[in-house]
Amino acid sequence: MVGTFAPLAIGASLIGVIGLLMFALGVDIRKALAKYTKNYQTAIDRADMSIKAEEFGLIVLGAGGLVWVGAVLGFRSDLLISALLFPVAMVVAVLGGNIFLKIRGDMRMNGFGNQLELVLRMLAGALRVGLGLRQAIILVTEEVPDPARREFMRVIGRTNIGLSVLDALDELAKSMPSNEMTMFARCLRVQSQTGGDLAKVLETLAATIRDRRRVMRKMSALTAQGRFGAIIIGALPLLVGGFVIATQADMAQALLHTQPGWIALGAVFVLELLAAFSLNRILQFDC
Repeated sequence: MVGTFAPLAIGASLIGVIGLLMFALGVDIRKALAKYTKNYQTAIDRADMSIKAEEFGLIVLGAGGLVWVGAVLGFRSDLLISALLFPVAMVVAVLGGNIFLKIRGDMRMNGFGNQLELVLRMLAGALRVGLGLRQAIILVTEEVPDPARREFMRVIGRTNIGLSVLDALDELAKSMPSNEMTMFARCLRVQSQTGGDLAKVLETLAATIRDRRRVMRKMSALTAQGRFGAIIIGALPLLVGGFVIATQADMAQALLHTQPGWIALGAVFVLELLAAFSLNRILQFDC
C-alpha cells in the first residue's frame, strides 16, 4: 500500500512546490497558458462554449492529473513507471480535449450547413420585397433557430462596430468553414463588384446546396456498411480485452501489473489509433 501511494505523494509534492514557486514569483498561470492555448480559442468559438481558452487549458491539465492518478492506482506502478505515465496521461488529456472540441464543433457546423439552404431562400425572399442585405440578415436571425441564428447575429454584431456585411460574412466563412459557406461569401463578394439580381443568385446557390446535400446523403448511405464495420473492428479488441481481464485473473495480473503487459497494452493502443486513423481516411470523401 505504501509503495502504491509513494509515487502519488511525490507527484503531489512536486506539483505543490511548482505551484508555490509560481505564486511566490507572481506568475499568472492563465497568462502563461494563453500563448499555448490560442489554437483552442477558434475551436471553442466554433463549439459555442462560454469559456476562455486558458480556462479550458486548465481543465485539460486537471483531467490529465486525474488520468495519471487513476493509472498509478490501477497499475500499482513503481516510481519510474509512474513518472513515465505522467506525460502519457497529459497527452491523453490533450487528445481528449481536442476530440471533444472537434466533435462539438462538427455537430454545430453540420447543423449550420443543414440550415444554410433555408437561410439563402429567406434572404432571397427578403431581397425581392425590397429589403437590403443587412436587413434581410436581421430577418433571418428572427426566424431561424440556432446555430444559424447565433452565427448571423455575430455577423450583425460585427457590422454594428463598423465592419462591412461582406467582410463580416467572410469572417463567418472562416469561423464556420464549409464549401457551401465559402461559396455564399464569394458569391456575395463577386455580385457586389459585378452587379446583377442578388435574389436570383442566392436562389441558384440554394438549389446547388440542396443538390450537394442530396449527393452527400447518398454517399453516407453507400458507406454506412463500411463505417459500421470500422466501428466493430475498432471496438472488438477493446471488448475482447475487457472480457479477458474481467474473467481471467492470471491474464489480468500479467497485463496490468507487469512490464511486458504494459508494453503489450501500449502497442495495442498505438495500433488502435493507427487503425482508426486509416479507416477514417479510407471512408472520407472530399466534397
